[in-house]
Amino acid sequence: MEARLNLKTRNEAGKGVARRLRRAGRVPGVIYGDGRDTVLVSMEAREAHNLLHSISLDDTVLQLAVDDGTTELATVQEVQVHPVRPQLLHVDFLRVATEGSGGDNG
Repeated sequence: MEARLNLKTRNEAGKGVARRLRRAGRVPGVIYGDGRDTVLVSMEAREAHNLLHSISLDDTVLQLAVDDGTTELATVQEVQVHPVRPQLLHVDFLRVATEGSGGDNG
């Protein structure tokens, strides 16, 4: 199964930045793996919540549409949820290795 999620890149990291994003209705996240640089991102909270509750996290490859014009294929590696409220706190995406990518395919 494949699904799509729209992301915006962000330049800052840290607890204060994450709190500001959440107050603005966004969820912080990262895209990493496949031997390439980690990309800091954020996503609209409602869109992410609806998507993550409608897919199987174990076997779904997501098409991540980043605002810089790139598209990444990734799986959900980890989802952090608030312990009391139904609120997403952070999402980690693991890139899917593709042929010709910078990963260690040897």
